[in-house]
Amino acid sequence: MSITLWSFADEFWVVCPRCSARALVRPYSEKRPARLVCVKCGTSRSWVLSARGVLTSGRASQWPRGTYAVGDAADPYFHLPLWLRVPCGSEVLWAFNERHLNFIDEYVRAENRRRAPTLPGGPRNALLESRLPRWMKLARNREAVIAAIAKLRASLT
Repeated sequence: MSITLWSFADEFWVVCPRCSARALVRPYSEKRPARLVCVKCGTSRSWVLSARGVLTSGRASQWPRGTYAVGDAADPYFHLPLWLRVPCGSEVLWAFNERHLNFIDEYVRAENRRRAPTLPGGPRNALLESRLPRWMKLARNREAVIAAIAKLRASLT
């Protein structure tokens, strides 16, 4: 099975902008806009697309409002900080949701990191394991990454 970052983009756990509890962002579809909902305080917002295109780098705080953007520890719609993010050495480990965190954990712990074959003519780096940052894949960082994942797991309870 080919797993990409988009395999986990069906929900984004974020920090509620009003109460700082865990809120949920559901993605945009043809039938409905992306939605932010916080069960704790009742905050609810709909996302309005105001600029076409996708940004894939830079700080989320600098992403234009209404732009779909990926690349920082923030959701791609409202650009709110992800709930699952933690410092890991000089980097930040982040995940969209628990399933994404589980994938990262399994990958980092794997003894044999074989890559699934790509389709002929398909992009060679579309699979998530090829897109994970190098620092996360290095053996010398394995224990630090596993410890960071444990901290994130503790925030789930």
